[in-house]
Parts: sequence; structure tokens; C-alpha cells
Amino acid sequence: MRKSEKEFTEQNLFNIKKLFYDKLAMNEPPTVTRSDSSFYPPILYPSAPSAQTKKSMNKRKRYRKAIYIPVTVALSLCLVTGAAASVGIIDLSTVLHFLGADRIGILQPVHQVSEDQGIRMEVIGAVRDGDTTEIYVSLSDLTGHRIDDTLDVYDYRVTGGNANNAQIIHYDDANQTAIVRFLIQGKVSKNRITVQINTLMSGASQQDGYNVQVDWKQLLQEKQNNSYEILERDRISGLGGKTDPIPVLHQDVTNIPVEGIDWVHISNIGFVEGKLHIQINPDNEIGEYNHGYFYFTDEQGQKLDIPEYSISYGHYLKGRVRYGGDYEEFVYDLSAVDDLDKLRLQGSFTSISEVMQGNWKTTFNLSQNGLSKEGNIQFDANGVLQANVALSAVGVTLTGEALSKIRVEDLSIEVHLKDGTKLSGASGFLQLDQDLIKWISPKTIPVNDVSYLLLNGEKVNFER
Repeated sequence: MRKSEKEFTEQNLFNIKKLFYDKLAMNEPPTVTRSDSSFYPPILYPSAPSAQTKKSMNKRKRYRKAIYIPVTVALSLCLVTGAAASVGIIDLSTVLHFLGADRIGILQPVHQVSEDQGIRMEVIGAVRDGDTTEIYVSLSDLTGHRIDDTLDVYDYRVTGGNANNAQIIHYDDANQTAIVRFLIQGKVSKNRITVQINTLMSGASQQDGYNVQVDWKQLLQEKQNNSYEILERDRISGLGGKTDPIPVLHQDVTNIPVEGIDWVHISNIGFVEGKLHIQINPDNEIGEYNHGYFYFTDEQGQKLDIPEYSISYGHYLKGRVRYGGDYEEFVYDLSAVDDLDKLRLQGSFTSISEVMQGNWKTTFNLSQNGLSKEGNIQFDANGVLQANVALSAVGVTLTGEALSKIRVEDLSIEVHLKDGTKLSGASGFLQLDQDLIKWISPKTIPVNDVSYLLLNGEKVNFER
């Protein structure tokens, strides 16, 4: 037997014992299913015994008595140790060394692997606490250099919850491996969780200051003469800051390039009802993933604060699939600008160099840790900005109808413990949905030891 190169830890021993006793109890080997992706059984911490578990415990008791021979036990333990090595027991403190020991302590180890397109996805560990599910996944390229610190998990699905977020939190340059944290918010009715990724992107670069050469003199002459159409609702796939009716320019009247950007061009530009419309038609392949916007500067290069909104509309075919949002139109209210001919139009664009499509999918069991406390807060004097507050070991959840009016950058929090110490953070807030904000604590919160919270200086007492 080849000697393992990894250091044998206390956690390894715990997992091996768990496998051993489970094997004796069930009298069957762990199930391993293989298809295009490789799936391995999760290693879960023991939980409170259910009726079925008690039945298994009784069965285990009888079975252990029947084979209680020291040599046989030693041989069985040796065989289970080999099985544990074959499924690749994870030492979370090694793989997730950038996390605190207290956070690692509440994670359930998981070893679920899926490979496709030469890229390996592995679910490392996870925790369900309150209504929050936190999952740590590693992604590595087995054949090239497509995974880097700009990795973006673009298209993914995680079962359960009503809001989610995927964010790279650590990158190992030596092994070219990215660790992505998935956050799923909402009640999950089952302990069976599936993580699926369909599209990954990397090589993102953002740059401001792209110059757009437009003929302001001609635009101003044609200001009253531009023709337009009114969009039907079924043609709109995205809308920001505007209600009915929706006037837009006719499509593909011009072909104005954006210097330095080859995946997009201005397909029409002109004034409609006194507002400037800039219509772009991105390339259907890479333009589907890249994005950007236009802005105005004065002659000295200072950005101007111009009211605006945008519309995505139209359709295009990719293969035999119909997609929406082929065209995007930016609308600017320039009524407060005196000298329009002195404006400078520029662009800010993010370009992706690598798009990886595949089917990375794993399923595993994840039990619930339901310890939490609840309270509420009123952010303003007139009671418009109110929120329910839920505290768990993972962090704090804010829910309320008007939370979209709060900028997460403006939030701060202090968790005050009964012994007088506190946890604080001016970052870590995520807007997961229009009425849902989540704060992820850098350290695991001892829920029973929390006395109260301070959110933007406002005290939150807990009901239980």
C-alpha cells in the first residue's frame, strides 16, 4: 500500500471512525455513482437519533456483538480505512485554511466531485444555519489555465431558497484553484442539496475612458426629426428606472464603432422626446457575457451626473434557442446641460476573455442547524424603512419591503456578546434580493452568547 503524502489529522480519524461504525450498522458499502460526473457519498457529522437511526443503532449493537473478535475488528477497521482513503477524506483545515477555525468547526465535510470540459468542481464543505445555506466549492483546470482570480460563476443553480449568490473568496495561484462560496437564502424543505454550474467566465478586464466619436452638430440638427417606435411589453427583457410607454429608436440605422471594443457597436443614436438615446447591438457570442455603459464628461474630463435609464429588448437565435435582450438602449436626460456640443461621450466596459460551458453537477445531504434569534429594526424616524432581523452562526439576515432603498455600502454592524466583547464589520453585506440583505460574519457567531446588535448605531434586541 502506497504511503499517503498527507498528514494524518484528528479530523481524519473522526471521519474514519464514522465510516467504520456506519458500515457495521448498515452492513453495506458506501454507494458510489458514476456517470459523466463522479459522485461520492457525503461525510456528515452525527445528529440527534431519529426513530430510524435508533433502529439502526440497535441493529449495529447486535451486529457488533456478533463479530466482537479483536482480530476481525482490526481487519475491518483496516478495510474501512482503505475505503476512507479511496473516497478522499477532506481535511477542511487544510483546504479552507484561509477561514477561521471557528467557521471550519461548523461546516459539514463533503466530498462531491464533478468533471467536465477538463475542469474539476468539488463541493468541499457546507452548513445550513437558520435560513442560510453556505457551500464552499473548489474549481480547478486539469488541462490548461482557464481558472484564475477573475473567475465568475455566471450560470448556476442551487436547490432551495429564494435568493442566491456565488462569489470567489480565495484563489490558490500555485494550484490554479479557485474557492467559491455559494450563499442560498430561504427555507429548504429537504436535506438533499444539488449544486449545478453551466457557465464559467474568466479573464475579465474593466477599463474606463473609451472614446466614442459622435457628430454632435448633426445630432442637434436632427433633434426634432428622429423617428422611433413604442415597444410592446413582450419585447422587453430588461428595464431599469422607467415605466410605460417605452419609446426606442429604430434598429440598425448606424454602425458607429467604440474605439478599442470589437464586440459592440452603436446601432442607432438620436433624440426622442427631448432625451438622447444610444442603442447598441452586442455580438451574440461574446457580447452576451460582456457588458458596459456610456457616460458623459466635460471638456476637462470630469464625469457629469446625468439622469438615465436603460432598456434591453429584441430577440436572437443561438442554435435553435431563442434568447431575449439582443439590443440595449441607454436613455439620458440632457435638459439641464447648457452646452451640449461641449459634452464628451465615453464608455466603461468589462470584457471577458474566456467562456467555459459545461455540466458540473453534484448532489449531497446537508442537515440543518437551526439555532437562531430574531428581532426587528427601524432605520428611519417615520417608520418607512423597517426590517426583520435574524441572527445565526453564519451571520445576520435583514428582510423588509423597502430594503432596496438602502445601499449595502452604507451599512455597519456590531454584534455585542454577553461577556462585553463584540464582533464588528463595515463590509460583508450582500443585497441578495430586492427585499433581502445578508451580512456574512468573518467569524462564527456564538448565538446563545449574543446580547444585542447595533445596525448603523441602532440597537436590535432579540425576542428569543
